[in-house]
Amino acid sequence: MSESLVQLDNIRFAYRLDPILDDFDWQWPPHKHIAVLGGNGCGKTTLAKLITDQLRPNRGERHYADGIAPGDIAHISFDQHRELMEHDRRFDDSENRADAFDIGTRVRDAILQGHPASAGFDALCERLGIAHILDRGIRFISTGESRKTLLARALYSSPKALIIDNPLEGLDAKAQREMRRLLDELVASPTPVLLLTKSAADIPDAIDDVQIMEKGRISDHCSVQQARERFAPRAHFSKPLPVQPGIDWPADQPLFALENVEVSFRGTPVLRDINWRLMPDQHCWISGPNGAGKSTLLGLLCGENDKAYGQHVELFGRRRGSGESIWEIKSWFGLLNTSMQLNSLKRVKAMDVIASGFFDSVGLYEDPSPAQQQLVLQWLDALELLPLREQRFERLSFGQQRMILLARAMVKSPRVLILDEPCIGLDEEQKARLLGAVDQIAAQGQTRMLFVSHREDEIPDCINQQLRLVPADGGGYTAEVVNAPRR
Repeated sequence: MSESLVQLDNIRFAYRLDPILDDFDWQWPPHKHIAVLGGNGCGKTTLAKLITDQLRPNRGERHYADGIAPGDIAHISFDQHRELMEHDRRFDDSENRADAFDIGTRVRDAILQGHPASAGFDALCERLGIAHILDRGIRFISTGESRKTLLARALYSSPKALIIDNPLEGLDAKAQREMRRLLDELVASPTPVLLLTKSAADIPDAIDDVQIMEKGRISDHCSVQQARERFAPRAHFSKPLPVQPGIDWPADQPLFALENVEVSFRGTPVLRDINWRLMPDQHCWISGPNGAGKSTLLGLLCGENDKAYGQHVELFGRRRGSGESIWEIKSWFGLLNTSMQLNSLKRVKAMDVIASGFFDSVGLYEDPSPAQQQLVLQWLDALELLPLREQRFERLSFGQQRMILLARAMVKSPRVLILDEPCIGLDEEQKARLLGAVDQIAAQGQTRMLFVSHREDEIPDCINQQLRLVPADGGGYTAEVVNAPRR
């Protein structure tokens, strides 16, 4: 048995022939709260899965303290959040029908996992702020609520140690504050916590040790304050981008306009009295809490939501429903959202995923021209993804996949580029590169940005309009639009 809570000796783990960890030695001291800080692909999640026996090493030994087994260590990850939602969606489509009756898995059942509720169940749910949603279906709760549901499921099993993987990603400002409070509580408790994060700013003050992970190795140790100073957000950076000249648009005519638009699902209002226009010199930041209808609003524009028909939704001088095809609409927009990443094809090379953006297709059904192939390579190089061009998409890290899909959205230099939470899954360096790229596109071409994010520190410099979704009288959300430079 190990004197440490967990000890890894001479560990090697590789996906096929690509080693993630090699000759890796690591210890989790007993009674210690640790943060592992590192960028995408450095091996953080692989480390967590090796500790919890979700992966087996190719070589080396794992040792656990007396009374500790891999199953005693709970692992909460962004992947589990996705799986929690996708499991119910896969087997039931009633949320999309007017006669919906099946709410799917209730929050209560997702936490209990078939076990009876103990005396401490209600107190745990009250502590985490989810007591009021226990009988709600997990498909109908917000991202923050689902993240707390996963935390409740882990804590209810009374783990002897807890691994938390990027807990703040994808949360709105209110949910971030709540999660930070819960993290502070967990780090103050006797249960050892291992926090995996890309951002030094997300590390609680009471963490005992910050370990810097780079390329499959722990390269350094430091305090929380030292980590925050050392890894403070850098200035935006990107290489020169191959931005193509776009189509000029009259300066006094909006690119799109919505007037008194309303959307309801099954009689429940989602959006109310939406009035919004984007002029040719504007780039918009869209904000609002999880569940406010941001994705619904974007779907009205880019052809993903048929509730635009019969309402005043005008795109590039044409009223929706005036005879335009769905492919014409798609040609105007570049789009990146999380569902694209979840539903991307398997066994497709990264280069081909990007090239599919020329054809607005899910897969590559037409060979790109030599000029298009060259443009794909230029985008890969500019985003520092060129070494990944022949790799299969599903073998890339979550952050690398996100960057590939960003390149796919950008490659055709669309009239409007919709970036829906594009920084989720990106480390600080990748965020800087992304934001620099967005600013370059805004400055050099005719593409205008619709940028959805919960965090103001992720907003590109080009933004000069903000649309805030706020609660409306009678339910749902309405829009507050501010047209003013941010900087």
